Amino acid sequence: MNKATSPANFLRKHAENTRKLAYDTAQAALNGGSSEQDTILRAAEQLGRHADRMERRAQLDVIQPTPSVVILPADATGEQVKKARRRQAIRKGNETYLPAWSDVAMALPTHFLRSALFSTREHVQTCLPEMMDGEQSSVVVNKKINSFDNLNLTISGYELSQFDRKVYATCLDYYRDSPLAPKESENHISTSFYQFIKRMGQVYGLNTHKAIRASLLRLSFAQLRLRYKEWNLEVPKLLAVNFEDGAIIGKYNASDILTLQISETIAQLFGPGQWTAVDREAVIYDGLKGWLANFYAGHSKAAWLHIDTLRHISGYSSDRSNFKKSLVAALEKLKGEHIPDCCRVSAYHFNGDGTAVMVVLSAWEQ
Repeated sequence: MNKATSPANFLRKHAENTRKLAYDTAQAALNGGSSEQDTILRAAEQLGRHADRMERRAQLDVIQPTPSVVILPADATGEQVKKARRRQAIRKGNETYLPAWSDVAMALPTHFLRSALFSTREHVQTCLPEMMDGEQSSVVVNKKINSFDNLNLTISGYELSQFDRKVYATCLDYYRDSPLAPKESENHISTSFYQFIKRMGQVYGLNTHKAIRASLLRLSFAQLRLRYKEWNLEVPKLLAVNFEDGAIIGKYNASDILTLQISETIAQLFGPGQWTAVDREAVIYDGLKGWLANFYAGHSKAAWLHIDTLRHISGYSSDRSNFKKSLVAALEKLKGEHIPDCCRVSAYHFNGDGTAVMVVLSAWEQ
């Protein structure tokens, strides 16, 4: 639907025509000297009020944000569900589902990928929650996350890394065909560390096992608040997790069980245009290469971006000169033939003074 045929513009046009009719009616009553003049004037006044109501309705249609979760009837057909889930999260009867994405991709909220929530700083990944020792030195409270100016994002809990992005995308993937957990529900999904790591696209190993366990704990402590335009959302928990393993005695096995629970609150982050499906291969990229791949996967056309803006929202901790070198190196890696279409770079250009960059993806050219 284009702007000219949108419901808001239709209402404005109808209001304009109704107001003109009200004016013409009033003028006819005043100039005609009819015995029914008072009645005709009251009719003109009613037409004017009707035009006012339509204009207010048109304004609300523009200001009121589209609901993140579309409500479907409990007896909605499979085709209706399928069509709605192509665009956003849905609620059918008592069950809430994330949008549907291909089995060759994973999905994350776009706001997460366009901010430093999953920072490129490597030291963040070493901040492991040592609950047994009561270690709280790496905990932050309402810390503002670097992002574009139109988004205000804060986190309480442990700061997150690119590795946490990969782990959380894998957790969400477990809910690709399963309903999210209702509030206060005991519903959960059970899997083994071996199966989780395999689904994540990596090879099982003791270090990977420990890293994923620590990441799940970091994610379980994260509390977010997002303010975007008229949208204000509090996410008290990204996920809940429990383990059936021998971590207390330092014994880890591939068959160790973990149980995941992601609340239906998360569906609010998957509204129309608010989520990005990224090729599974690109999801597991590390460092600045990983951040850029996932960042640009959520765009549909090329645009100039200031170098300092990219450095700011990627969480890169070094200075501009170092960042630019790392940026060029990462973009060159993303030009490889093996890179998935969703984030393969065909070209990039710097402006005259080298302060801004334009990245072009192969998918956009196609």
